[in-house]
Amino acid sequence: MASSKRCYKQFCGVARALDVLGERWTLLIARDLLLGSWRYTDLMARLPGITTNLLAGRLREMEANGLIQKYQQASVGSPHVYELTDLGRKLEPVILSLATFGLSLMSTGPKKGDQIDIGRALLSLKQRCRDKGVGLITLKFDSSSLPVYYQVQYSAGYADVRHGKPWQSEVEVALSVANMLAILFRQADARLLEKRGEIILSGDREHWLAFLENFGLKYFGKQARGRS
Repeated sequence: MASSKRCYKQFCGVARALDVLGERWTLLIARDLLLGSWRYTDLMARLPGITTNLLAGRLREMEANGLIQKYQQASVGSPHVYELTDLGRKLEPVILSLATFGLSLMSTGPKKGDQIDIGRALLSLKQRCRDKGVGLITLKFDSSSLPVYYQVQYSAGYADVRHGKPWQSEVEVALSVANMLAILFRQADARLLEKRGEIILSGDREHWLAFLENFGLKYFGKQARGRS
């Protein structure tokens, strides 16, 4: 059921969708939940500028509209976490299309005070996935406190990106956020970074090379000339 706050009263698919999605922050919450389940405090930290009352309200509305569900983790005393439902995950192509449109507005780079999140950048891999086999890698990024982990699993042209380490992978790749962003934006060669010791591999290196190949990240820059 759509929120009573916004209703366009039009028998139109776009209007019906905006009845549910048109409030500020709703799509950004859904975007972050594409990366897996998060606690309330995680979402607060990931969405600078949102107030606790507003976040609570948006989560209630999204749950009432069938986009998300919350559950308590198995351990006693653990807080609730939020995740997308099957209906909510249908927003993935919508969010990725918005991201593609938004890239055309980002040519000048980040503005002062902009939050840069590697998980959101990794979502771009969903649109780059080629049908070149099956793979799963773990990416490890240093942070000011504990390391931050993301995993990328791909098969048959589809990629799933999740925070944490929900799956067992064959290789773990440790690198900086800056270097991962440079690889994603094809501003650095992953092989050269590895040779310089700026990428540390634990496990089967072939899985890392297959990952680069599958997402079109193996050759670029001057070395990419003449290569597909």
